[in-house]
Amino acid sequence: MKIVVIGGGAAGMMFSTQYKKANPNDEIFLFEKSSYVAWAGCPTPYFIADELKKSDVLHGTPEDFIKRGVNVKIHHEVKSIDFENKTLEVKGNEINGIFSYDKLVIAVGGKSFVPNIEGYSPNLENVFTLSHAESAFKIKEYLTQNKKKLKNAVVIGAGFVGIEMAESFQKNGLDVTVIEKAKEIFPTVSENLKEKIYKKFEEKDINLKLNSGVVAINSENNVAKSVKLDSSENIDFDIALFSIGVTPNIDFLPKTLKTDSGKIIVNDKFETNIDDVYAIGDCVFNKYYKTDRNLFEPLGDVANKHGMMLAKYLSGQNISWKGLIRSFATSFYDIKLAQTGLSLKEATELGYNADVVKMKAMYKNSGFADSIPASAEIVYDKDKKVVLGGAMVGFEAVAQFIDQIAIVITFEIPIENFIEIDFAYSPTNASVWNPLLVVYRKVIK
Repeated sequence: MKIVVIGGGAAGMMFSTQYKKANPNDEIFLFEKSSYVAWAGCPTPYFIADELKKSDVLHGTPEDFIKRGVNVKIHHEVKSIDFENKTLEVKGNEINGIFSYDKLVIAVGGKSFVPNIEGYSPNLENVFTLSHAESAFKIKEYLTQNKKKLKNAVVIGAGFVGIEMAESFQKNGLDVTVIEKAKEIFPTVSENLKEKIYKKFEEKDINLKLNSGVVAINSENNVAKSVKLDSSENIDFDIALFSIGVTPNIDFLPKTLKTDSGKIIVNDKFETNIDDVYAIGDCVFNKYYKTDRNLFEPLGDVANKHGMMLAKYLSGQNISWKGLIRSFATSFYDIKLAQTGLSLKEATELGYNADVVKMKAMYKNSGFADSIPASAEIVYDKDKKVVLGGAMVGFEAVAQFIDQIAIVITFEIPIENFIEIDFAYSPTNASVWNPLLVVYRKVIK
């Protein structure tokens, strides 16, 4: 059997290597239009800040995977697909023309979303997006080559990548302004928890402008000079990053492929509505765990899971992808933020009889000089006595605590059973009262 994979990011490479390992006699051809495969997007802000190496972004070369039996073809772009005849139109130096397949895996990932803004062009030499390793290397090169003359940076969008890149630009010696159209950052997290993050913006002297939309870019000789806001204010810059969000890179796909809001629809086997065509990674809608609600979650760990699960399915195993509960973590300097599941507002809107337990979460004994508690809010269903979501902001162990909450949500462990969980404890490593035990004490009377 000949399987064709479009896209050499996390999902595509994970699928290809796992499937080939299980099915050595089958052929896999992977087409990637860029220069790189097996790249990771999440580490790129830290690579740009000189905190990680290039090898932390690129997890293998095309030659590495060719040796493992995957026919990797970089600089090969799939221009169109004929689902009925099971063929692709490929443009590349080795394969150029019509190429057939038995099964097709679409793993094309996402691209940065840039709205229709007056004066914007992807050809502006100092305006960037960051949804691919190639973009990270271009940003890094521009910063290095122009280090002496760059003074001001603008980041449009205050999501994960936006705040991480604001930190990265500042660590490159630039004065930074972050522009966010919404009235707040991280809208699913309560204002109470975000207070530390807002204070960190002030402490680091990074200008955060909320309720501010960009309406135009002013440039001269293909070099952007400033952005104009909807308030008519102009902000000068030497380098800018658009980090508003990610949208699937599926413009070239036939309209017969079923999509919703620009995302490919798949079932729990990653099957599309077209026979022998599958889709994985940042180009698909997931489901919110065990529900029919669509959830777009373009994260590297999710893409890797997709690739592994599809490889198992096409190798004959009976798998079922049940979805996600939107677990995430990020950092802004030494402040760490993580969340999973539903916020109180979301839970209430979905009809749950929900409430929230607010607490200070300790990762070690409070008597130590460096012991600073995290702030946590854990949402639960008052009728079923199960946890629905949680968010935490602090300096240590935040993602690890949220991972514990994700487990009890996923497996619907009743709060009354939390007392039975044997958590580790020592004064230097953990508090006597794990956050889940605090929930037990607050909820179970």
